[in-house]
Amino acid sequence: PEKKEETPPVSEKVKKVTAKLNDTVINDDDLADEEAAALKDLPDPDPREHLNVVFIGHVDAGKSTLSGSILYSMGTVDKRTIEKYEKEAKDRNRESWFLAFIMDTNEEERAKGKTVEVGRAHFATDDKRYTILDAPGHKNYVPAMIAGASQADVG
Repeated sequence: PEKKEETPPVSEKVKKVTAKLNDTVINDDDLADEEAAALKDLPDPDPREHLNVVFIGHVDAGKSTLSGSILYSMGTVDKRTIEKYEKEAKDRNRESWFLAFIMDTNEEERAKGKTVEVGRAHFATDDKRYTILDAPGHKNYVPAMIAGASQADVG
């Protein structure tokens, strides 16, 4: 014959807590009021149109350099940072890559001179906000390129 498992006795404390929970009623109207009050404290969203712009092309086509150039031209990157990137590029015997270093931030990308992950950077004008998506061009990183392209509004 099978043994039936016996349920352990429920302690008085557990019974009291369960009864208290069962008696607790959450008023949805109170929650809605609290959420509305919390939302009022948030800043207004930026009314300017936002565009995700992706740069896709063959490896060594200059996608990262173009992206870095745009960011530098828009004042997103200061002169001191550019000087640091110029020195680093010169030390690596890759003097023309300094603008690409704005987008290619990890060591693997800088050492190989290839974008591995989709680089993201932001800038804005008086009328619009932009996110630059710098997609890899090497065949080994096609999945990352597709991920970047799928986020684009303009390419």
